Amino acid sequence: MTSAQPPSDNPSHSVFAYRAFDLRDRFPQPLETFRQALECLQSSEAYLPDMSGEIVAYARGGRALYIPEHFFIRQNGNNSFVVPPNENDQVCESVDAWLRDVLMQESNVFLMASNVRPARFNISHDQNAPKLDDIYTWLGIFCR
Repeated sequence: MTSAQPPSDNPSHSVFAYRAFDLRDRFPQPLETFRQALECLQSSEAYLPDMSGEIVAYARGGRALYIPEHFFIRQNGNNSFVVPPNENDQVCESVDAWLRDVLMQESNVFLMASNVRPARFNISHDQNAPKLDDIYTWLGIFCR
């Protein structure tokens, strides 16, 4: 699905797959959407999803984000159950908003880190400044 917005405007575009887990790991295939993962846990194939169900979002850069179970598992006293299919739209919207928030926070952290790093590198150009190991290695490999 293509979007008119660049990926940086919508951090949830960095999620490329989801995975549903039950106690017997019956859903090994990656899934395109959270809804598909939720439907796996709601299916008759799922084994004790209310006790062991998990959904993980995989994002570019090697990050795995565990979707908090309170989005798709409900508690009623001592009993728990996967949300019924008639709540899927609401659950999907809530998870999408949560993912956007989490990924936006991570994007902001990475942005701040990338703005700090060039200044750290510039210090290494001062001949009197002590060289940090990673910058010294970089200079040795790439600046011969």
